[in-house]
Amino acid sequence: MKIQRRKRGQRIEKIAFEELKNDKFLVWKPVRVKFHSQDIFGLFDLIALNKKELKLIQVQKQRKRPYKIKKIFKLPKPKKISYELWIYNPKSKNFKKFML
Repeated sequence: MKIQRRKRGQRIEKIAFEELKNDKFLVWKPVRVKFHSQDIFGLFDLIALNKKELKLIQVQKQRKRPYKIKKIFKLPKPKKISYELWIYNPKSKNFKKFML
């Protein structure tokens, strides 16, 4: 049975959310709004905060060419804020994490 793209994305975001919570991060995910982009700044899915850093995270399913990376590279890079791309591999059921 083929899962709808949105539901699959929500499931992967939930896995990332739980992983960050287990690593003692305070995590925020925007509420889904009809007819409006759910992404933070149109690029990120999650914001994670702890005492040392702030992470803006884009979560994706594994694919040949991850999207939105070029836009993320163009953003200014403040200190103690990291931009991360987490790519979920459904076979191994874990994330490959890239710091951009």
